[in-house]
Amino acid sequence: MKIGSVIEQLRIDRGWSQDELADRTGTTKSNLSRIEKNNQWPRPELLDAISQAFGVKVYQLFAIAESVKLPVDPVQLNRDEIQLLSTYKAMEPDQQKAYLDMGKAVTKPKKKGPRK
Repeated sequence: MKIGSVIEQLRIDRGWSQDELADRTGTTKSNLSRIEKNNQWPRPELLDAISQAFGVKVYQLFAIAESVKLPVDPVQLNRDEIQLLSTYKAMEPDQQKAYLDMGKAVTKPKKKGPRK
């Protein structure tokens, strides 16, 4: 798959028109059309703008074009999750084990008793 085809597919997957992607990236619809048809190579700064619009890195566009599997982006943690992780990392190994055991105990589903 060529880079223009990747750009077109990502645009379609998002439900964007060529006009919308052109507006998001500072180019024209006709320029984008030539790129998507693989008749023109995007300038490096346009390629960067396109990847930003899709929320990916430029290398990921090339990896998609070459059918290369990439690792998934790390999960974004909220403030509480970050605090829990920081607390855990600051603990000694025996404290970490106790912390994990406590977490497992708290999250175990309650056993259902007999129905009345």
